[in-house]
Amino acid sequence: MKAYVAKRPLALCDVSDLDGIVCATLFRVRHPEGAVVLAAPSDVKKNILLRRVRWSFVADLPCPGKVLVRADHHASNSPCAEREFYDPSAPAAAVLALKALGLEGDKKSRRLVELAVETDTARIVSKEAQQLNDAVKGLGYGGKLRLIDLLASKPLEEVLNDPFVLEAVKRFEGIRLATEELAAKLPAEEVFVAVFKRKLKLSYRYLCILMERKGSKMTAVLTPQGFFGLRVYLGSSSPKYDVSKVAQKLGGGGHAYAAGASLACLSRRKCTKRVLAEIAKYLGKERLEVFIIDEKGFEERWWPGKL
Repeated sequence: MKAYVAKRPLALCDVSDLDGIVCATLFRVRHPEGAVVLAAPSDVKKNILLRRVRWSFVADLPCPGKVLVRADHHASNSPCAEREFYDPSAPAAAVLALKALGLEGDKKSRRLVELAVETDTARIVSKEAQQLNDAVKGLGYGGKLRLIDLLASKPLEEVLNDPFVLEAVKRFEGIRLATEELAAKLPAEEVFVAVFKRKLKLSYRYLCILMERKGSKMTAVLTPQGFFGLRVYLGSSSPKYDVSKVAQKLGGGGHAYAAGASLACLSRRKCTKRVLAEIAKYLGKERLEVFIIDEKGFEERWWPGKL
């Protein structure tokens, strides 16, 4: 609000992954005096305040309405800004943000974009990309803003060795290892569908990636969110499956290979049935093989049927 009143440049970027954090960092490199707000796609669609502000820059998110410059690569997000850097074929929004902010000649910015591409395409090959990805997953809202400040103001190597960043990486390491342990036990069906009875200390997007690495061609992970909500993570490792089509039916969005949705429900069971019905409809199937998972283990069932 202070930045808005002072008429400083304002940026709105995705809170959930390294791609959004790098986009925000590039904005701060270009506009050190600017202020960053982080949000999820569902926040942009529902939050009236976010939609009333005139944003200098928006990246990796749906259009909130009043935007000067926007960089995005989600096919489900329609262009709307005065200046659009929009390309659904781009591997990461940061690639487009680099051009939008005129930072192609900045070596550190280019390296950060390379790391964002590694994480957003689920092809992490460098230690730096793994560290930053884990740090983002291990931080809350305020921590992510602090990470953006560090990345914008300090050399990358110095940031990666900062005690604050190392602690965030360590915090997520246990979650990552627990997710890998679960994935090792689960069978990689061509279409892998999992319903979690309770929210566990796991990375559900990472679980989709791990199951695809094991051989699944399409993944869907459903987990409780808040008191009544349901979060849906969708993934694909084959051009045969475009999971963004399922996500859009559920009010979400994303890419052909990675998408998701958040549903508000009075009955989580009914929401779960709705999601499974949409997946079955997309696949043209009457029945789905579903893995029911809790802290004790997992059980294979067929839907329609008892969940």
